[in-house]
Amino acid sequence: MRFGHWLQIGLFLAFLCAGTVSSLYAFGLGYAVSETENRALASLPRWSIGELKSGTYFRRLENYWADHVAFRDSLVSAGQKVASWRGLSGGEHAVLIASQANNTGGANAVPAQEQSASASSIEAAPRTTVPEAPRPAEGASLEAPASKEKGRVIGKVLVVGSKAVNLFTYDPAAGQAYADAVNRFRDEFSLALGNEAKTYVLLTPTAAEWVSAASLKTLSDSQRQTIEHVYKRLHPQVKTIDAWSSLNVHKQETLYFRTDHHWTATGAYYAYEAFMNAQGVPPVPLARYETENVTGFLGSLYSATLSSQLQKLPDTLILYKPFVKQEYAVHYAAPLRMELLDKSHAAKKNKYRIFLSGDRPWGLIKTEAESDRRIAVVKDSYGNALIPFLLPHYKEIYVIDPRQFAQPLVPFLKNRQIRELLFLNNTEVAMYDGFSQQIGKLLTPSGAAAK
Repeated sequence: MRFGHWLQIGLFLAFLCAGTVSSLYAFGLGYAVSETENRALASLPRWSIGELKSGTYFRRLENYWADHVAFRDSLVSAGQKVASWRGLSGGEHAVLIASQANNTGGANAVPAQEQSASASSIEAAPRTTVPEAPRPAEGASLEAPASKEKGRVIGKVLVVGSKAVNLFTYDPAAGQAYADAVNRFRDEFSLALGNEAKTYVLLTPTAAEWVSAASLKTLSDSQRQTIEHVYKRLHPQVKTIDAWSSLNVHKQETLYFRTDHHWTATGAYYAYEAFMNAQGVPPVPLARYETENVTGFLGSLYSATLSSQLQKLPDTLILYKPFVKQEYAVHYAAPLRMELLDKSHAAKKNKYRIFLSGDRPWGLIKTEAESDRRIAVVKDSYGNALIPFLLPHYKEIYVIDPRQFAQPLVPFLKNRQIRELLFLNNTEVAMYDGFSQQIGKLLTPSGAAAK
């Protein structure tokens, strides 16, 4: 082959590579977050001999390129919409679109114990980076005899009309892991503070618990039974809070968002009410609060499905304005003042971050309440909407997110004279053990000194 031919080939390959790199840089590499999927994109992996030998480096590099391909958001939107057309003749077919919307230790959490599907359960939707979710047999009817609702399962997500819910599957091993982590904390907390230490657990169900149609309820396990199962495994001195009954009384109200996996502030209030009643303390009536509405919220379940039905009817957030004067600071290397209801997020995609300005390693709320009580709340993002209701009852409220908090917790509590500890989580901690593992990391290492 003549030199000229080699030169042509070389110029062509150089042009191809340059075009690919420039298009990635121009349209893909500048983004750290996908607004369409409402998640962080993979970062460029650091090269090392160990990761190269294990194959981890190339897997992460592949994920990086996949996350930063040019026009990725547009391609994802088109792909999910095409996928949602499968099996929709007559509105009776199940559709699977894998979702990464879980509320536990991380996006790649996996079940603590793999279980075979029972005769009444539905098969798993395959995807390597997402927990498997149940689904009905292809073509199975999802029509509700009583309500005439028709739904479709999209990965972990069931869409019924203009409402979506995460399907729930109980993993007993994950439930046991959560109970074990709480029990270990109770033991260490009681050892540090003696009889003054009080440990509470409030597990709240998700929206899937109140799907009305009988034919659709079978797609998820009973969260009431799940909560009871976990509570029975807790130490007798751990005070358990029955939020399920309080929410069930008000199930006709808007307790959960239709397009997001979180509860509303109204739903959070009824769980707060159960918490105070369990202590023999009168809760503040909901009518005591002034309200403000934030419209146009398309949440995580819309991002997971891109359902046109959800898009047509966005959620409205009802904010209950605190009437107790307070000061809120979140802590990284240094404290940073924040608003308890941070309305700067009202103009952003994830409007749920209005509550406590989202998930932070830890925060401190100092109030002017007529109380000398202090409490620490170990929470997932469900806690964000509930914690503002605690203001009238506590002088100081410490907000701990174990997914980001990075020091032994009990010495932290002891040094700040905190005698009440509340674990406030939704039932998805009993689907995967990722969150329980994060809690376990907060235990004091053997022999470690208090900080």
